[in-house]
Amino acid sequence: MIDLRVPLLALFTVVGVNAFAQVPEVSGAWVRAMPPGQHMTAAYLQLRNLTAGTVSITGVHSDVGMASLHETRLEGGRSSMRAVDSLDLAAGEAISMEPGGLHIMLMGLETTPVEGDIVPVCLQTSEGEVCADAQVQRAAPDTQGSHDHH
Repeated sequence: MIDLRVPLLALFTVVGVNAFAQVPEVSGAWVRAMPPGQHMTAAYLQLRNLTAGTVSITGVHSDVGMASLHETRLEGGRSSMRAVDSLDLAAGEAISMEPGGLHIMLMGLETTPVEGDIVPVCLQTSEGEVCADAQVQRAAPDTQGSHDHH
């Protein structure tokens, strides 16, 4: 019988411990809860490029409706939103998709996701597809670890 433990250990050493990690790394995914009957909302998340090269985000999709990258900008005292065709993350770069900035628009919703639902969001990247389950909630999650003290 052939012992495959040594060759597999060598493979992990050459390729790296994170060989099977998603690229880019996705965390903190959530979708803003909207009142019933709304046909659009937004998804937010954090991305981190764990590779030594640039990773490009070339598209997004979700099974709840049409999805696209968008950016909110303040220009001349007015807020405007525009579609973003692609997004590049340099080696080691991390970005945050958040309200008032870069985000994923979810449009043409058949039904309005309600608080507590899980919405799958997938990004097409130069490294393949990366997906996350985004929880529907009313406000951004508390990422600072702060708590109310009475």
